[in-house]
Amino acid sequence: MLHRTEGIVLHSSPYGEADLIVTSLTRDFGLIRLFAKSPRKVGSRFGSSLEPLTHARIAFFGKEQSRLPRLTQADILRPFQSLRERISLFLQISEAVELTLRVLPERTGGGKAFGLLLSTLRQLEEGGPGETYLLYYKIHLLRLSGFAPKLGRCGRCGRRAERFFLREGTVLCRRCEPEGLDHSPIEPRTERIYSYFLRARPSGIPRLKVPPEIIRGLAELINAHINYTVVERLNSRSFPQLVEKEAGKEAL
Repeated sequence: MLHRTEGIVLHSSPYGEADLIVTSLTRDFGLIRLFAKSPRKVGSRFGSSLEPLTHARIAFFGKEQSRLPRLTQADILRPFQSLRERISLFLQISEAVELTLRVLPERTGGGKAFGLLLSTLRQLEEGGPGETYLLYYKIHLLRLSGFAPKLGRCGRCGRRAERFFLREGTVLCRRCEPEGLDHSPIEPRTERIYSYFLRARPSGIPRLKVPPEIIRGLAELINAHINYTVVERLNSRSFPQLVEKEAGKEAL
Protein backbone atom coordinates (compact mmCIF):
# COMPACT_ATOMS: atom_id res chain seq x y z
CA MET A 1 0.00 0.00 0.00
CA LEU A 2 1.29 3.48 -0.91
CA HIS A 3 1.17 6.14 1.82
CA ARG A 4 1.70 9.90 1.41
CA THR A 5 2.44 12.43 4.14
CA GLU A 6 4.86 15.17 5.18
CA GLY A 7 7.97 14.40 7.18
CA ILE A 8 11.02 16.01 8.78
CA VAL A 9 14.27 14.02 8.61
CA LEU A 10 15.67 13.42 12.09
CA HIS A 11 18.34 10.82 11.48
CA SER A 12 19.79 8.60 8.78
CA SER A 13 22.28 5.76 8.85
CA PRO A 14 24.07 3.94 6.01
CA TYR A 15 22.78 0.55 4.93
CA GLY A 16 24.96 -1.41 2.56
CA GLU A 17 26.99 0.46 -0.04
CA ALA A 18 24.50 3.09 -1.19
CA ASP A 19 21.28 2.77 0.81
CA LEU A 20 20.02 4.60 3.89
CA ILE A 21 17.73 3.95 6.82
CA VAL A 22 15.95 7.26 7.36
CA THR A 23 14.04 8.20 10.51
CA SER A 24 11.42 10.89 9.97
CA LEU A 25 8.84 12.56 12.15
CA THR A 26 5.71 12.59 9.98
CA ARG A 27 2.43 14.45 10.17
CA ASP A 28 0.23 11.35 9.88
CA PHE A 29 2.30 8.38 11.06
CA GLY A 30 4.46 9.84 13.81
CA LEU A 31 8.03 8.66 14.11
CA ILE A 32 8.82 6.16 11.35
CA ARG A 33 11.91 4.43 9.96
CA LEU A 34 12.10 4.10 6.17
CA PHE A 35 14.37 2.27 3.74
CA ALA A 36 15.73 4.51 0.96
CA LYS A 37 17.26 2.77 -2.06
CA SER A 38 20.53 4.22 -3.41
CA PRO A 39 20.32 7.86 -2.17
CA ARG A 40 24.11 7.90 -1.71
CA LYS A 41 24.75 7.34 -5.41
CA VAL A 42 25.61 10.27 -7.69
CA GLY A 43 22.49 11.47 -9.46
CA SER A 44 20.08 9.82 -7.01
CA ARG A 45 16.47 10.89 -7.45
CA PHE A 46 16.38 11.79 -3.74
CA GLY A 47 18.97 14.57 -4.17
CA SER A 48 19.33 16.50 -0.91
CA SER A 49 15.84 15.65 0.34
CA LEU A 50 17.20 13.28 3.01
CA GLU A 51 19.50 15.81 4.67
CA PRO A 52 18.89 16.32 8.43
CA LEU A 53 15.97 18.64 9.28
CA THR A 54 14.65 18.68 5.70
CA HIS A 55 10.88 19.09 5.53
CA ALA A 56 9.53 17.14 2.57
CA ARG A 57 6.41 15.65 1.08
CA ILE A 58 7.12 11.91 1.09
CA ALA A 59 5.63 8.69 -0.19
CA PHE A 60 6.45 5.20 1.06
CA PHE A 61 5.30 1.72 0.26
CA GLY A 62 4.56 -0.99 2.80
CA LYS A 63 1.84 -2.81 4.67
CA GLU A 64 0.26 -1.26 7.78
CA GLN A 65 2.65 -3.01 10.21
CA SER A 66 5.65 -3.27 7.89
CA ARG A 67 8.84 -3.03 9.94
CA LEU A 68 10.77 -1.02 7.36
CA PRO A 69 8.63 0.53 4.59
CA ARG A 70 10.37 1.61 1.41
CA LEU A 71 10.67 5.32 0.72
CA THR A 72 9.73 5.99 -2.90
CA GLN A 73 9.53 9.78 -3.11
CA ALA A 74 10.70 12.86 -1.20
CA ASP A 75 9.94 16.34 -2.53
CA ILE A 76 11.49 19.18 -0.54
CA LEU A 77 9.06 21.69 0.95
CA ARG A 78 11.59 23.55 3.12
CA PRO A 79 15.25 22.48 3.33
CA PHE A 80 16.23 24.38 6.51
CA GLN A 81 19.73 24.48 5.08
CA SER A 82 20.62 27.66 6.97
CA LEU A 83 20.08 25.83 10.27
CA ARG A 84 22.56 23.13 9.27
CA GLU A 85 25.11 25.75 8.28
CA ARG A 86 25.04 27.52 11.68
CA ILE A 87 27.12 24.99 13.60
CA SER A 88 26.45 26.13 17.16
CA LEU A 89 22.70 26.30 16.52
CA PHE A 90 22.67 22.96 14.70
CA LEU A 91 24.36 21.34 17.70
CA GLN A 92 21.60 22.66 19.97
CA ILE A 93 18.96 21.41 17.56
CA SER A 94 20.67 18.01 17.50
CA GLU A 95 20.08 17.71 21.23
CA ALA A 96 16.36 18.41 20.74
CA VAL A 97 16.24 15.89 17.88
CA GLU A 98 17.93 13.21 20.00
CA LEU A 99 15.42 13.84 22.78
CA THR A 100 12.61 13.42 20.24
CA LEU A 101 14.01 10.06 19.17
CA ARG A 102 14.26 8.97 22.80
CA VAL A 103 10.78 9.93 24.05
CA LEU A 104 8.53 9.21 21.06
CA PRO A 105 7.83 5.53 20.32
CA GLU A 106 7.77 4.57 16.64
CA ARG A 107 4.46 5.04 14.80
CA THR A 108 3.23 7.49 17.47
CA GLY A 109 3.59 11.21 18.10
CA GLY A 110 2.37 12.50 14.73
CA GLY A 111 0.26 15.59 14.34
CA LYS A 112 1.10 17.67 17.41
CA ALA A 113 4.77 16.61 17.67
CA PHE A 114 5.29 17.17 13.95
CA GLY A 115 3.66 20.60 14.12
CA LEU A 116 5.71 21.51 17.19
CA LEU A 117 9.01 20.65 15.50
CA LEU A 118 8.10 22.32 12.21
CA SER A 119 7.01 25.58 13.86
CA THR A 120 10.16 25.60 16.03
CA LEU A 121 12.44 25.13 13.02
CA ARG A 122 10.62 27.90 11.14
CA GLN A 123 11.04 30.34 14.02
CA LEU A 124 14.73 29.45 14.36
CA GLU A 125 15.32 29.97 10.65
CA GLU A 126 13.70 33.38 10.89
CA GLY A 127 16.22 34.39 13.53
CA GLY A 128 14.43 33.59 16.78
CA PRO A 129 16.45 33.15 20.00
CA GLY A 130 17.81 29.62 19.77
CA GLU A 131 18.17 28.85 23.46
CA THR A 132 14.64 30.05 24.25
CA TYR A 133 12.93 28.31 21.33
CA LEU A 134 14.68 25.00 21.97
CA LEU A 135 13.77 25.21 25.66
CA TYR A 136 10.17 25.79 24.56
CA TYR A 137 10.40 22.76 22.27
CA LYS A 138 11.77 20.50 25.01
CA ILE A 139 9.05 21.52 27.46
CA HIS A 140 6.25 20.84 24.98
CA LEU A 141 7.82 17.59 23.81
CA LEU A 142 7.98 16.41 27.42
CA ARG A 143 4.33 17.42 27.84
CA LEU A 144 3.24 15.51 24.73
CA SER A 145 5.13 12.39 25.83
CA GLY A 146 3.90 12.54 29.45
CA PHE A 147 7.28 13.42 31.00
CA ALA A 148 6.78 17.12 31.81
CA PRO A 149 7.77 18.23 35.32
CA LYS A 150 5.14 19.88 37.50
CA LEU A 151 5.83 23.34 38.92
CA GLY A 152 3.71 25.73 40.92
CA ARG A 153 1.41 23.28 42.71
CA CYS A 154 2.35 20.39 44.97
CA GLY A 155 2.24 17.14 43.03
CA ARG A 156 0.51 15.39 45.95
CA CYS A 157 -2.00 17.80 47.49
CA GLY A 158 -2.22 20.70 45.05
CA ARG A 159 -1.09 23.42 47.45
CA ARG A 160 1.31 26.12 46.29
CA ALA A 161 4.88 24.85 46.48
CA GLU A 162 8.31 26.21 45.54
CA ARG A 163 10.71 23.32 46.18
CA PHE A 164 11.38 20.98 43.24
CA PHE A 165 12.26 17.35 43.98
CA LEU A 166 14.06 15.73 41.07
CA ARG A 167 13.18 12.17 42.14
CA GLU A 168 9.50 13.10 42.24
CA GLY A 169 9.45 15.20 39.07
CA THR A 170 7.38 17.86 40.82
CA VAL A 171 7.38 20.56 43.45
CA LEU A 172 6.14 19.49 46.88
CA CYS A 173 4.84 21.54 49.77
CA ARG A 174 6.39 21.25 53.21
CA ARG A 175 3.54 19.05 54.43
CA CYS A 176 4.08 16.50 51.67
CA GLU A 177 7.81 16.59 51.04
CA PRO A 178 9.78 13.48 52.08
CA GLU A 179 12.61 13.87 54.52
CA GLY A 180 16.20 13.71 53.33
CA LEU A 181 15.58 14.16 49.60
CA ASP A 182 17.57 16.75 47.69
CA HIS A 183 15.53 19.58 46.27
CA SER A 184 15.95 22.87 44.44
CA PRO A 185 14.12 26.10 45.25
CA ILE A 186 12.07 27.46 42.35
CA GLU A 187 11.86 31.22 41.95
CA PRO A 188 8.35 32.56 41.29
CA ARG A 189 9.61 34.10 38.02
CA THR A 190 10.87 30.69 36.86
CA GLU A 191 7.51 29.07 37.59
CA ARG A 192 5.67 31.88 35.75
CA ILE A 193 7.87 31.53 32.65
CA TYR A 194 7.39 27.75 32.67
CA SER A 195 3.62 28.24 32.91
CA TYR A 196 3.76 30.76 30.06
CA PHE A 197 5.73 28.35 27.88
CA LEU A 198 3.09 25.67 28.40
CA ARG A 199 0.32 28.05 27.29
CA ALA A 200 2.05 30.03 24.54
CA ARG A 201 2.39 29.37 20.84
CA PRO A 202 5.89 29.56 19.31
CA SER A 203 5.00 32.84 17.62
CA GLY A 204 4.54 34.42 21.06
CA ILE A 205 8.10 33.73 22.23
CA PRO A 206 9.71 36.85 20.63
CA ARG A 207 7.47 39.06 22.77
CA LEU A 208 8.82 37.46 25.93
CA LYS A 209 11.14 39.78 27.87
CA VAL A 210 12.95 37.65 30.44
CA PRO A 211 16.39 38.04 32.03
CA PRO A 212 18.83 35.51 30.52
CA GLU A 213 19.56 34.03 33.95
CA ILE A 214 15.90 32.99 34.32
CA ILE A 215 15.95 31.19 30.97
CA ARG A 216 19.25 29.51 31.90
CA GLY A 217 17.90 28.47 35.30
CA LEU A 218 14.77 26.94 33.76
CA ALA A 219 16.89 25.22 31.09
CA GLU A 220 19.12 23.69 33.79
CA LEU A 221 16.06 22.39 35.65
CA ILE A 222 14.56 20.90 32.47
CA ASN A 223 17.87 19.28 31.49
CA ALA A 224 18.31 17.81 34.97
CA HIS A 225 14.76 16.45 34.80
CA ILE A 226 15.47 14.93 31.37
CA ASN A 227 18.68 13.33 32.67
CA TYR A 228 16.88 11.78 35.63
CA THR A 229 13.52 10.87 34.10
CA VAL A 230 14.11 10.19 30.40
CA VAL A 231 17.75 9.37 29.70
CA GLU A 232 20.87 9.67 31.81
CA ARG A 233 22.85 11.39 29.09
CA LEU A 234 22.06 12.75 25.64
CA ASN A 235 25.03 12.02 23.38
CA SER A 236 24.59 15.27 21.46
CA ARG A 237 25.38 17.31 24.59
CA SER A 238 29.03 16.33 24.18
CA PHE A 239 29.23 17.70 20.60
CA PRO A 240 29.94 21.35 21.56
CA GLN A 241 32.85 20.28 23.75
CA LEU A 242 34.26 18.19 20.91
CA VAL A 243 33.94 21.08 18.48
CA GLU A 244 35.69 23.46 20.91
CA LYS A 245 38.45 20.89 21.46
CA GLU A 246 39.06 20.47 17.74
CA ALA A 247 39.01 24.26 17.23
CA GLY A 248 41.64 24.60 19.93
CA LYS A 249 43.87 22.05 18.18
CA GLU A 250 43.58 23.93 14.88
CA ALA A 251 44.55 27.20 16.58
CA LEU A 252 47.82 25.73 17.90
